[in-house]
Amino acid sequence: MMDADYTQQQSLGGLERAEAMSLQSEKPPAQIEGYRLERLLGRGAFGQVWLAEDLNTGRRVAIKFYLNRGGVNWQLINREVKHLVNMSTGRYIVQVLNVGWDADPPYYVMEFMENGSLEDMLSGGGALSVPATSKMIREIAEGLSCSHGKGVLHCDLKPANVVLDQDWRPRLADFGQSRMSDDQTPSLGTLFFMAPEQADLDAPPDAAWDVYALGAIAYSMLTGAPPYRTPEVVETLDTAESLPDRLRRYRETIRKSQRPKDHYRRRGIDKTLCQIIDRCLEPEPENRFANVQQVIGALDHRTKARTRLPIYILGILGPLLLLPLMLFFSAKSINTAKDETIQELRQQKVLGNKDTCRYAAKTLESEIAALFNLVEDEAREQELQSLLQEVADASREDLAAIADSAHKDGNEAGTQSIINSPAQKRLSSYLMQRMQSIMSAQEAKSAIFNTIFVNDSRGTNVGIYFADPDDKGAKTPVGSNYAFRSYFNGLRKDGERMVPRSEFSPTESTSLSAHFKSTSTQKWKVGISTPIWPEGSEDDAQREPIGVLVVTINLGEFQLLASDESDQTDRFATLVDGRDGDDKGVLIQHPFLESLIDRREVPKMDSLYWSQMQINSGITNYIDPTSTFEGGEKYKGEWIAALQPVHLPQRMTDKPGETQRARSDLWVLVQERSRAVSAPVERLGTKLMRETYLEFAALLGVMLVLWFFVFRIGRSSLARGPDADVSSSSYSTLDNGI
Repeated sequence: MMDADYTQQQSLGGLERAEAMSLQSEKPPAQIEGYRLERLLGRGAFGQVWLAEDLNTGRRVAIKFYLNRGGVNWQLINREVKHLVNMSTGRYIVQVLNVGWDADPPYYVMEFMENGSLEDMLSGGGALSVPATSKMIREIAEGLSCSHGKGVLHCDLKPANVVLDQDWRPRLADFGQSRMSDDQTPSLGTLFFMAPEQADLDAPPDAAWDVYALGAIAYSMLTGAPPYRTPEVVETLDTAESLPDRLRRYRETIRKSQRPKDHYRRRGIDKTLCQIIDRCLEPEPENRFANVQQVIGALDHRTKARTRLPIYILGILGPLLLLPLMLFFSAKSINTAKDETIQELRQQKVLGNKDTCRYAAKTLESEIAALFNLVEDEAREQELQSLLQEVADASREDLAAIADSAHKDGNEAGTQSIINSPAQKRLSSYLMQRMQSIMSAQEAKSAIFNTIFVNDSRGTNVGIYFADPDDKGAKTPVGSNYAFRSYFNGLRKDGERMVPRSEFSPTESTSLSAHFKSTSTQKWKVGISTPIWPEGSEDDAQREPIGVLVVTINLGEFQLLASDESDQTDRFATLVDGRDGDDKGVLIQHPFLESLIDRREVPKMDSLYWSQMQINSGITNYIDPTSTFEGGEKYKGEWIAALQPVHLPQRMTDKPGETQRARSDLWVLVQERSRAVSAPVERLGTKLMRETYLEFAALLGVMLVLWFFVFRIGRSSLARGPDADVSSSSYSTLDNGI
């Protein structure tokens, strides 16, 4: 058996000397005539590499000094330098410029590659792109071709031995393991880049070794790692007891393992390049490319095929491209016209919905104005004033104690005393009679009334009648203080419950309260309240209300909004909370909410449009928030919506003769389905598109028939020619290639 030539390993003494050398100052080991040494590039086991300037040409070079003569295998170094000098004309091989074996220390001068090695590039940036890999592997193959042409086999090709010049083009380096093509001395390469048959101490050198290494480098550039290298394989090799055992395990691993396929997973890679790499990596050399020139030929053939592919596509499929292009622009024109028409119709519908929304708000304002007048008329009734004064006189101490408590139910004894008071019962009976009279006189609107009650001058409920039996709770509100409520104090929203009742005073003008939710029915309500003045105080400038009369109404039962969900069409009105705060934009009345209230299932309906739509504006893609709840599927899709605030009736201000018209916290939202507007145009667009498809299908059929006859005529002409056999053969070849 012949021993393989491989780089000599240092002894412990050699390692100590190398370490001592590395601790020396960065002073050049020698001065070489004609060169100026600039800086140390690196240290190795046997010497140093310095960057220098050639004083004659100004070229930057690398000079390798061998400082440890005793530890150097001079036979390997002489072979490497000899081979590099022999290949000095190769564009893709590092050039040796000068040799000084007789100097002390010995050295040789070579080209300086400022961009490092391919291994450095892969370590720093990972895998390369497919085009970059294809270009670089082609240039490495050129370098190998030059080397093989000089009769030199590299035998240790790997990313670390491929350096990059200033243009980032590869150069082959480190020919220390190289062999001449007629040399029979074995040479070991680097694991995972070495062909399996090379991993044998008796194997004669072969050009197929470099072909395998070339495929392994291409695989590494695409995947970031060489083929077959896994933690399990590395562990298997590291546990080998000897070099021959290690080489045997390496050969068996490659020949028994599944072929590497990670390069197929790269985005943008083509099958041809993968097949070239696969053939380079064939475990058996007879299945591999026989030489590097065949690899170059395969790469060039791939490049030509990829260059000709657009011509084939254009020449064969060019006429077909015209049809899709025409179809595309026809469809685009139809869709553009359809979309523009729909958008214009929607904008017109937005304007129409704005008018509808303003009308709806005016209608609701009229209903509220009528209720304002009704409540004010009731508050002027002398009997009501007398009964309220009677309750105030009969329960003066209890009412004062309740008002002084911070909690609305803070005096249970006083509350019960008021409830059982004959004066209170007479007042409640009067309220019942008046509500029944009102409901009888306004039969058509009787459903909107909910309760009627009276609070004394400090906010305590002293009489109530429920027109809606469902609204009666388990406990009567009589005797509880509600001074913090906006229907008592006339503020925009309710105050804090625990604030002393003395902080609130009764409203002095008719007002609409903030909307609130009934705890028993879950319906949204609003209160219309007006002060009750003492008898004969119309001309008294210092007069104060003796109480407040309040009528509450279910918001969903206003004439404008009252409807059944099952009767809803694609257009309806809803109410939205307009108060500033977290609840701004929340739906407080909606047909879907009415159905949930009947089932006692009322979730909070957060607004989905608030960031898109403001007062007096419209939107064509409003999303109904009820559509996200179970049972609200019928409200899915886009709606055209408009929003309008509701204003209160004009009332006198504190200044004589001046009136004000305040905006309430209710907004009316009118919504209409977008599809109801766009459906006719959509149907027209669909019809036009169907007819367009039929026209182009007919045109395509005619073109196919014409191509068929042209094809037949063309073949017949070739067959009738003087060189019929050759022509037919050529035509068949062209046809098969296509």
